[in-house]
Amino acid sequence: MFPDFTAGKRIKETMRSRTLMAVGVFFLLFILFFPLDFLGDFQKEWTSFIYGDLTQWVVKNIFKTDHARIDFSSDSLSMLVLIMILIMISALITALIRKKHLPEILHYSKEIIVLYIAVVLMKYGFDKIFKAQFYLPEPNILYSRFGNMDRDILFWSTIGTSRLYSVSMGIFELVAALMILFHKTRTLGLLFSIGILVNIVFINLGFDISVKFFSLILLLMAVLGLKDEWIPLYRFLILRQKIQLDEEPQILRGAFPAWVFFKTAFIGFSMVAIFFPYFESGNYNDDTAGRPLLHGAFKNVDANSDLQYIFFHRNYYIILMDQDEKTKDFHYSQDSKNHLILEDYQGGKMNVPFSYQKKDSLLTLTFGKERVVAKEQNWKKMNALRPLFHMTIEGSK
Repeated sequence: MFPDFTAGKRIKETMRSRTLMAVGVFFLLFILFFPLDFLGDFQKEWTSFIYGDLTQWVVKNIFKTDHARIDFSSDSLSMLVLIMILIMISALITALIRKKHLPEILHYSKEIIVLYIAVVLMKYGFDKIFKAQFYLPEPNILYSRFGNMDRDILFWSTIGTSRLYSVSMGIFELVAALMILFHKTRTLGLLFSIGILVNIVFINLGFDISVKFFSLILLLMAVLGLKDEWIPLYRFLILRQKIQLDEEPQILRGAFPAWVFFKTAFIGFSMVAIFFPYFESGNYNDDTAGRPLLHGAFKNVDANSDLQYIFFHRNYYIILMDQDEKTKDFHYSQDSKNHLILEDYQGGKMNVPFSYQKKDSLLTLTFGKERVVAKEQNWKKMNALRPLFHMTIEGSK
């Protein structure tokens, strides 16, 4: 009797298939339940309906916190709990799937996953091109001391000063997305997207940007998308052997029309969701988009006052900065032509009469019995926003 090596090989292959299947099912569940804001609120609503109570219980009793955000946003405790739940469900579903169905289900899982990657890359690609992701730094950021800001704000603000870089990165992401959508260029597109996503993951880790887990999962999705190509690519790139990649997707003929319909509908719906805010606002370059009347930076003309600057944020926040660069902010609305309603985070409101003389750029605010006169600053002329370019080091002097 000789040992049955083929049996061991079959077991190993089955375990590999089921592991890949479990990973694929997890990614499908993640796609279904992790909320993407640009697709609307329906994902958040059904995720909260199905997993909200369980997530709340786990966060409270296992993580011992009563102040977690149960919105399943990236890097939140609720997202981590959701991931753990989905991993357990994925393992259960995989155990129930018959062996003969594994290749077919794994194939469709991979197709849906790479489609999802393409849509996400398109979303963030267009956001970069239209300067909606890395937007122009707000005046309060520009007037803050470098060392007083958090690293994520520093990174976001620095990238926001360069339209060329933002647009270029957006184009790269769009090219990767388009290559993924077509089977003949999918392998190269996924390799391209892996390079992009590796960079994004390390940016998020290095600058403490709160999309670490989402970007990491996207990277792992892209790696899974190349599950059938890693060995041929190794043979081609490292061993210098000739290879032949599959040219046509292995989709069953009976399901092909349904798959084409699903793919077209998903891409079409996603494109509408991505472009509708731009069509509605007519804003295709956020740097030049309209701002509120009082948007900007104002310096107190009284040098002896503790209040140094008053900033008006584009999202209707007023930010007061003292001489020590400590800030206090309020949300504001304009009650009438010359009255502001300031609201703090506890819901307290304050009526602040104001007058703005555009001719001499003076703003007068009355906080109770205190009257503040501030001079508008030309923040767009600051060095960080000047469109300078030097081909040589001599030209920078």
